[in-house]
Amino acid sequence: MTFTTPLSSARFSAPLGALALAALSLWPAAARAQPVAPMHGAHSVPAPGGTDGPPPAEAAPAILSAPKLPATSGPRALAGLAWIRAAVLGVRLDVGWQLPLTNVIALRGYLASMYSYDSVSLADIGGLAPGSGLLPEGELEIHELALLATAEIDAALFSTEQGRLAAGGGLGMGPSFAWVKLPDMPFRPGEWTHASAVIGRLSGHLEYRFASGWVLRGQPFGVLFSGQENSDTAYEMAIMGGYQW
Repeated sequence: MTFTTPLSSARFSAPLGALALAALSLWPAAARAQPVAPMHGAHSVPAPGGTDGPPPAEAAPAILSAPKLPATSGPRALAGLAWIRAAVLGVRLDVGWQLPLTNVIALRGYLASMYSYDSVSLADIGGLAPGSGLLPEGELEIHELALLATAEIDAALFSTEQGRLAAGGGLGMGPSFAWVKLPDMPFRPGEWTHASAVIGRLSGHLEYRFASGWVLRGQPFGVLFSGQENSDTAYEMAIMGGYQW
């Protein structure tokens, strides 16, 4: 039977105590080196690069396409040619102001002026064959000037930063003045006479406005009419160009 003395106990317990102290001193470092188990919930989303952290900020939205060319407010002027009954050539000048109702729809007010020249045989007017002798031979020279106060509306079909294509229509009303030169007759030279009437125009158009302000317009449809008796409607089409300030 063996008994340990205090000296022998101290001799064995000292190495054991030193080992225990060394193990305790190393434990925190080892604990810190251990990976932390992932958490569950809203904060468990891994950060970029494989480490935990707050969720990444949302990416900025992509830049939208350039803004479209809207209807603008300001004066405008258009000039061009018009064909009446597809036979009479006229000159058009429209001067007015544009007021945007929305970015797509525009309202306009114009003073639309048109000058035309035509010549008509007296025999054609009387419905007689040329050389019948019932009417003197010759032609009437007809100069006509119309001044029509016009209201117009159009809407963009499509619009980009380079230009705007729109379709619309207008209604105008105003006086028309005609100066007619009668042909020469025996012992009576030709003389001038004049007449006036109130006429109207109903029209439709297609228009392209460039970003620089230049405008191209086509009027494929137009009707000139008058409320007077024995007056006929006349078909009119036009092509014009101008500038929008």
